[in-house]
Amino acid sequence: MNEDEERRRRSGEPAWPTDEDHRKRREEPQERTGFWSPSWDDDGGGSPGGGARPSASKPAWPTDEPADGGRTRHVPVPPRGQQTPGRGAPRPPAGPPRGGRPGGPPPGTPMPGGPDGPTEMLPKADPALRPEPALLTHREPALDEAVDAYDSGPESRELPALTADDKRLRRRRIWRRVRRTAYAMIAVMIIGPIVGFFIAYQTVDVPTPKSVADREGQAITLLWGDGKTVMTKIAPVGSNRKMVEYKDIPQNVLHAVYAAEDSTFETNSGFDITGILAAAYNQATGGVGGGSTITQQYIKKASENEQHTLTRKALEVVKAYKMSKTYDKKDIITAYLNTIYFGRGANGIQAAAQAYFGVDVGKLTTPQAALLAGMIQGPSRSGDQAYVAKRWNYVMNQMVANNWLSPAERSAAQLPKMVDKSKSKTKALTGDMALIQKRVLQEVEIDLGMTEDDIQRQGLTIQTTIDRNAQKYAEQSVKEVMANEPKNLRPALVAVEPNTGAIKAYYGGTEDYDYAWAIQEPGSSFKPFDLVALLKQGKGLGETYDGSDGRKFPGRATPVHNAGPNSSCGKDCTVALAMKRSVNTVFYDMVLNTTGVKPVVQAAQEAGIPKQIPWGDAHDDGSYTMKPLLNEPDGNISIGGGKTQVRTLDMAAAYSTFANGGTRRTPHLVSKIFSADGQLIKQFNDDGTPAFSQDAALNSQIARNVTESLRPIPESSHIPCDKPHDCAGKTGTQQFQDGNTAANANQNAKAWMVGYTQSISTAVSMTAQKNEPIVNGQGKPIYGSGLPGHIWQSFMDKYLKGKNDPAWGLYVPIGKGASEAPDSTFTSTQSSSSQTQSDTTTTTTTRKHGGGGHPGRTTTTTPTEPCGFLGCPTSGTTTTDPPQGGGGPGHGTPGG
Repeated sequence: MNEDEERRRRSGEPAWPTDEDHRKRREEPQERTGFWSPSWDDDGGGSPGGGARPSASKPAWPTDEPADGGRTRHVPVPPRGQQTPGRGAPRPPAGPPRGGRPGGPPPGTPMPGGPDGPTEMLPKADPALRPEPALLTHREPALDEAVDAYDSGPESRELPALTADDKRLRRRRIWRRVRRTAYAMIAVMIIGPIVGFFIAYQTVDVPTPKSVADREGQAITLLWGDGKTVMTKIAPVGSNRKMVEYKDIPQNVLHAVYAAEDSTFETNSGFDITGILAAAYNQATGGVGGGSTITQQYIKKASENEQHTLTRKALEVVKAYKMSKTYDKKDIITAYLNTIYFGRGANGIQAAAQAYFGVDVGKLTTPQAALLAGMIQGPSRSGDQAYVAKRWNYVMNQMVANNWLSPAERSAAQLPKMVDKSKSKTKALTGDMALIQKRVLQEVEIDLGMTEDDIQRQGLTIQTTIDRNAQKYAEQSVKEVMANEPKNLRPALVAVEPNTGAIKAYYGGTEDYDYAWAIQEPGSSFKPFDLVALLKQGKGLGETYDGSDGRKFPGRATPVHNAGPNSSCGKDCTVALAMKRSVNTVFYDMVLNTTGVKPVVQAAQEAGIPKQIPWGDAHDDGSYTMKPLLNEPDGNISIGGGKTQVRTLDMAAAYSTFANGGTRRTPHLVSKIFSADGQLIKQFNDDGTPAFSQDAALNSQIARNVTESLRPIPESSHIPCDKPHDCAGKTGTQQFQDGNTAANANQNAKAWMVGYTQSISTAVSMTAQKNEPIVNGQGKPIYGSGLPGHIWQSFMDKYLKGKNDPAWGLYVPIGKGASEAPDSTFTSTQSSSSQTQSDTTTTTTTRKHGGGGHPGRTTTTTPTEPCGFLGCPTSGTTTTDPPQGGGGPGHGTPGG
């Protein structure tokens, strides 16, 4: 074996056949494709597989394994476009067999010539035969040689700039698409409503006037607190009337209603396109309503749908149109006037004529008819004189504009006088029960967002919280104590159950004005809230202050005085003794220098004094104007004066928080509400809220400390509860002021007694009907321990009789505890006609009504309490007529 063979044997390189073909293969550039490429490069370099390109001098010899470790070698093919040699032409050197490497002899065939014999030359492959690439599944199309292999497509080419004509054509095509889309949308907007209108017209039903009138006649049922006994049934005014006919309605009434609501009623098709557009605009911009015709209003009334939506408006239009085609105009206006709500509980024109003027519809004058027509838009505002006058003027002017009234008649007309509302409305209840009825309906309006008309139309059954016996005891107590007293005095009483917040008794007077709802200065009955603010700072009943009379404080031009024969308690007066004697200087000092004013306001609100209350009459939608309380506090809040004003209801509720161990519950008159078919609509539930601290133990401890300070007061005021009941409470008095300080130095305007056990919290207030001092039958000033105290005592004894009140829990002092013994001489030497714990009186402005107290059941001495607080500053008086619907008499500085 020669050296070359030995080298090839060692390297594993196959030996070339002995008849080497020395013809050079024409070198052509090779084309690479996506899935296959030649196994070697044309430049003689290594192939991608790592093999070497064979040459004429070193032909490749087939072996079992390729030299590159098993990777398949691909045979190069001629470039595209090269012609295959024709028949008889010289053939190129033989290459590997088609399909890859050269094939070997069949298995088992011995090598010719023996093991050491020469290898027989294999036939050479025709280079024109292109082997099939191993990974190709299809034949690639031939690409034109002119194609740029690096051309990435149209994006890389610069398009020719558009000409002006091209741009114009493009714009035309765009606008053509926009126009066609707009036309399609407009067609849908026009055709769609028409189709919808036609379908709705065929399917909707128009209610008959009789069915609507029958529904309006449902009564409201009020139940006592037991949920079984009927308190009263409230039937709408005129519910038992016969519906008026068209011939009974005067022309001036028809014209007034047309002028107010729909001047084109006689000619329109049931709806007004202007009103519809107004409704759509208001809906889109967040406004409310639109101009509805009389027919549309009737449909809305009949369908009981007050929602301000376009869907409701659309159905209303369809029904109105159908009604105008189904009924005569006379039938429609008659149905409308027999069912529309005019306010004052009056449904229908006949009931309205009686409610406002006490006459039948046939006797209404033109000014009266105009007033009634004007109330259709705001029926709940009949008590608002400014609104009534504005609407009346509008209707009268519209009648002139439509030639239904001459200018001369308009000039001569005057706003007609309405009959008193209390006399015009058919009341199911009278006296103090009528006020309960009013407050119950108001609570439903606020809680459910309903109007008075809604409540009447739905015929609700309302279970109240009023205990029938408790209400009887309240009436009896007032009647007994006030039997021989001046008739100008106006007492009020509210009793609240501490563990539920349910109002068990409510006495606001026997007239239309509700004195239990009126705001008044509470005087010294507000001092427990000063104590709460102190306790929350960790200071207790054993803290001492200078209780001297006539003390001066920074920022005040006049000294602060105490009141009563025991007007001072020394330089080191404990808070406990100051509470018992109602020492003004101690509490003024405490609030000014220790707690601050705002913490006192916070304490009062935490206990249950609301931040705001419903004020005046309800608006058209059933909502109320809200009046803030305690929003302008000053130093006078320390003794319940100045601008400190609350309701009798509020004080009963706030003291009930002390009785309930610091857990506050919302006072309420409504327990459950049922629909006309007996389904429960709402049930009042109040789990209670910790009032003074989220720490349950501390919260209860604060309330218990307040109770401890108030326990001695009923006894020392000669108005204790019958044994074994242990009552706690506080009196209060407000001084009367009309600018004449000297003449009214010992006169009072308001008086209070508020007290409780664990089962009931009761507040009693007293004021005068006009802006005048409150005096008893003997002409003596009234204090909290007097008439108010005796009413309170009488009610508590009656209510608590036979009831078992648990004993107060263990008293654990906060801070420094009180250690002094009760001052027995303080109470034993005083007559029942004198307020011994000093219901201090201070000066401020008072409005029309005052509050007061009574000297006692036996009058033996004259009260000697001086003016006392803040040097009795003068202030002007206010109007004598109380505001309707919520405001109360007076605003002044406190007493004791």
